[in-house]
Amino acid sequence: MILTTADLPEAYFLAAFLESRGQRFAMVNIVARPISSQLGVLARLRRNRGTVYLADLLLARAADLALAPCRRLTSRRFTAFPEVDARLIHHIRSHYPRLDCRDPHTGNVVDFVREFGPDYLLLAGSPILRPSFYGLARRAALNRHLGLVPDFRGSDCAVWAFALDRPESAGYSIHVVTERVDAGDVIVRRPVPVGDEPSLEGYLGRLQREASNGFVEVIDHLLQGAPLSPVSQAGKGRYFPPAGWSIRRQAKRNFARVVARHSTTHDVALEPAARNLHRQ
Repeated sequence: MILTTADLPEAYFLAAFLESRGQRFAMVNIVARPISSQLGVLARLRRNRGTVYLADLLLARAADLALAPCRRLTSRRFTAFPEVDARLIHHIRSHYPRLDCRDPHTGNVVDFVREFGPDYLLLAGSPILRPSFYGLARRAALNRHLGLVPDFRGSDCAVWAFALDRPESAGYSIHVVTERVDAGDVIVRRPVPVGDEPSLEGYLGRLQREASNGFVEVIDHLLQGAPLSPVSQAGKGRYFPPAGWSIRRQAKRNFARVVARHSTTHDVALEPAARNLHRQ
């Protein structure tokens, strides 16, 4: 069973893969949280992180809302999952069990999952879950996390890695879901180095894709009968909250410096080959 939020494309990427392997699956999609729940989250962030952080976060969200129309116009061009189009989404929704909800822990959702009886619960963008939900998986609940655990747990981990000038710590992990957030045993842990992307947004799109490909690899091994070989996380690590406006700006600046260094190193490496070609 796939659990996602707001019909994220990575959920349908997983669904298409499972269908290609002839697997039986269902989906639970969490729609927008009630206003009361959203306010509760903001209040908790204010208590834990302070008023300055909260103001910075709200500024980032306001910027997202202002840029949303432009992003919708370019989303098909820059999406990490171009094959997830309206036709595929309609097909998956029409042919497989699916339930929309606001809270995955309510009785009707738990009953839906229990009746389906999944061997595995696959998280493709979900909030923090209680054991009463992820424990319904007969074998395990697995999460694709866009951060290298245990050093980077929580939200926007790649953005935080660049903001802290630690580009080598940007990557993804596939881990078993436990009660502690992003702290379960690790199945896959892979850094994703900066490539030819001109912007941080482009890099984050490739990270999304590579993480989903890694998730599919794990699932494919399970379908072939290979056992999971999870490894316990070493150390407590650090939990990161959603990145605010200033953190995003710092991440973009540091990313630009990494790209500049990468380009310079690449050009220097090509110079001897270019000279030899010129002599020939």
